[in-house]
Amino acid sequence: MSVKVTQVEGMKLRAEYEGLRVVSGRVDEDTPPEGMSPGKLMAASLGLCTGMHVAGYLMRHGVKNSGFEITVEQANAESPRRCGAFNVTISVQADLTDEQRKGIMEDANRCYVGNTLRSGAVVNVALDA
Repeated sequence: MSVKVTQVEGMKLRAEYEGLRVVSGRVDEDTPPEGMSPGKLMAASLGLCTGMHVAGYLMRHGVKNSGFEITVEQANAESPRRCGAFNVTISVQADLTDEQRKGIMEDANRCYVGNTLRSGAVVNVALDA
């Protein structure tokens, strides 16, 4: 799997994968940003991935609910500048049993993005000029 990122104009970039697109950045300092910043996209990816697992659990187990919401808060760290922690809160609008709460948490912690972040993936950067 490869995501392709290209410069649109200035600091405005587009990421593409299988015909789907995400835009991030801005043309210059005087223009408003378009789309989420890369850091916010990372937090959104964690929330979306967690949400897919929560939705899957609720559907598989027939848990009657009025929906759910996931909030991802980021705590910054320095040296190097990065996100030092993600705090994910899942709010399900349902009367849940202890077993369902446990099951939701187990499924939420199977998220691919969360597992990647917790495991400290290796990042290799190469320049092809």
